Amino acid sequence: AVVSTQSTGTIALMVILMKGGLSLDIMDIKRVGFAVIRLAFLPCFVEATVFALLSVLLLDLPWIWGFMLGFVIAAVTPAIIVPCLDELKKRNYRIVDNNITTMLISASSFDDVVAISAYMVFLSSAFSDGKPLYLQIIQGPLEILIGISIGVVLGVILWVVPPTRDSKVDSRMRAMLVLFLGLSAVFGMGKVGYNGSGPLAVIVMCLTAIKGWQQDQLVTEVVDCLWYIGEPLLFGLVGRDIQFDFITTDILWKSIIVIFVSLSFRLITAFLAVSGIGLSLKEKIFVSFSWIPKATVQAAIGSYALAVATEKQADETVIGYSRTIVTVAVLIILVSAPLGSLLMYFTAPFLLQRVDQHERMSDDLELDSSVGKEK
Repeated sequence: AVVSTQSTGTIALMVILMKGGLSLDIMDIKRVGFAVIRLAFLPCFVEATVFALLSVLLLDLPWIWGFMLGFVIAAVTPAIIVPCLDELKKRNYRIVDNNITTMLISASSFDDVVAISAYMVFLSSAFSDGKPLYLQIIQGPLEILIGISIGVVLGVILWVVPPTRDSKVDSRMRAMLVLFLGLSAVFGMGKVGYNGSGPLAVIVMCLTAIKGWQQDQLVTEVVDCLWYIGEPLLFGLVGRDIQFDFITTDILWKSIIVIFVSLSFRLITAFLAVSGIGLSLKEKIFVSFSWIPKATVQAAIGSYALAVATEKQADETVIGYSRTIVTVAVLIILVSAPLGSLLMYFTAPFLLQRVDQHERMSDDLELDSSVGKEK
């Protein structure tokens, strides 16, 4: 059961990273500018740092485990943000021509990659099995370097394999190769003790591959299909790992305090991250609200540390730290997912402008035209 939980979480992690890598469009990022990088990095690192500090003070976690929990919590979920944006677009809110949609979708995928990669690096450090201090210090940068290098090599391989001229055959082979190489990278690097390198290799592989492919919708559709199948199972597994007798009133109220304080810092940082790019005050507030929902990453990796700790037969203290991560991961889903989506829907009439029918048709034509050029 432990192995199946860890394996399922690892596969879900790989699929999330593939979705992120395949959905990132370098041209879109260039068009929106440096704001995507700021929005992906700054709120994530600020929230993770605040969460780590409060976890050490209130939840009695060591610093490494505090940062592990911080980066579990820091990842937003495109699975909630994107449907909300689509619905607001249907209601004729102005989110296309000012690049809010492009910025949020690109930054949310990037944000997940950053949070997961950082989490896996801290996970490796937490289970370093008595390695010397200097090896623990260099392990993080070393895993990043290894992950990027492997990802680039695998991505370049996908440029030339399969060597056929039939586009349909190419797409099918690419889909299978992406899945095979992704699984090999994540499970293989985990076996040799570099858990942080595998996920980073997957995202870099996808980014490198799509640069050579131009466009290949079938590969993206295969990954999306895997996610639709596995998502319900994933949430069921993370719920299964909760032990209600472990959740005392003390842990519950302290966790809620940590969640809301760190979310407050996230909102402020997100607001500042999109300053200076031409958005109005109300639009910047809307972007901040859209940066609240958490769900998929927390479900994917919330119980991962517990599975690793159980497999390694760690002591009860480490098991307790792992259960704290599971508990807080579930709480953040229950709090932030409905809160973020409700704020996006119900504040849109006050924070966003509506476009009339003529402007809407113009926006759609412009969007279709830009998509056509990219293809």
